[in-house]
Amino acid sequence: MLASLDRIPGVQSARVHHDGVYFLFALEPDAEPADVIDGARELLPDAERPPEKVEAELVRGYRRGEAWLRSSDTKELSREEAHILAKRHTEQAAAAIGLDEIKKVKLARVLDEETVAAFERIHAAGGGLGAPSQREFAEGARRAVARCKEFLDEREIARLEEYLDAWLSR
Repeated sequence: MLASLDRIPGVQSARVHHDGVYFLFALEPDAEPADVIDGARELLPDAERPPEKVEAELVRGYRRGEAWLRSSDTKELSREEAHILAKRHTEQAAAAIGLDEIKKVKLARVLDEETVAAFERIHAAGGGLGAPSQREFAEGARRAVARCKEFLDEREIARLEEYLDAWLSR
């Protein structure tokens, strides 16, 4: 998503605030802010410029060194988040299914690889989180189940599917 914002006409670079709510655009010298906002709305339909006082404080914060992330930063954070999610879901799924340590380690590898891959596909598509990302996570879950059939029995596969379905429907 952030890399897509860098391609808006008139934008030199884009960053996202650490809270994920605000975007900071460094504009080309001849860019019109209103045109940049219109371009941003094509990717973020509800985008709007914050009130002048809020904007001024955000810019001051940036100049003081507050965290504003570049596209590469958000990708790295997503990769780390993917590893954290995969680890958490491995622990929860293994406990729910009753897996031994060997199967748990194998499940961890599969969930980690599929979760990281889903996040990478989401970033590549530039759509951020939402319905498209849910489809990527669902596809990753299907792929994980298929891969786990190599080492889980039918009962364990059924329980893994139940766990992943419950997680995806939240």
